[in-house]
Amino acid sequence: MKNYLKKIEDLVTELKAIPNISNLVFKKNTGIREEDFADYADEFSIKIAKEVKEFYAEVDGFSLTWKYNPDTSGSPIQPFEGYINILPFYKMFLGTNDNLWENEIWGNQTPDKDLSFYKNLKIFDYFEKDNIHCVCLEISDGTLTENLWIFREGYKPLQMKIGLEEYIEKLISAKGLWGWQYLFTKADLSLDEYEGIREGIKESITLRSELLA
Repeated sequence: MKNYLKKIEDLVTELKAIPNISNLVFKKNTGIREEDFADYADEFSIKIAKEVKEFYAEVDGFSLTWKYNPDTSGSPIQPFEGYINILPFYKMFLGTNDNLWENEIWGNQTPDKDLSFYKNLKIFDYFEKDNIHCVCLEISDGTLTENLWIFREGYKPLQMKIGLEEYIEKLISAKGLWGWQYLFTKADLSLDEYEGIREGIKESITLRSELLA
């Protein structure tokens, strides 16, 4: 057992102990039973990797939001928020309105050569509220794997270099701040095309330091 749920709840306890944090909302879903995994595998005609089962057996998705307000009006730090939204298994697989993520991950604009791959990406963690910017699990050779891909609307997906257990550990360490996922890809973040990502990560590092001060 990986103790995913305990680690997540420990994060919530840690954030609640920070005086400057307000509006903290944590929601979790009861983990999935083995017989339910079997039903999902039959319904979707897939196998489910052990690593994916281990996570969803403890918690069938969770969301966490919070707001940090600096001590004084003279602080150079403006109020900021944390956001985590890991989807329940069923929604992760079927997508919004049971549309299999059509018009979010794939659609008429998807090149034919990429369509099969894009259809096999299932949104696991939305890390941005107002845009399609997320981390997906990949179906590969008929198995829902722990292979992680960053998907951002209008950009080519980026494969992450870590698995599910390490992802959750780093997600907890980042405490819901934005963009850390890009540090665990092969992307050359020094390139101009990643300028916005680079600046966003720098800001998150600064904000995390403020949070832990």
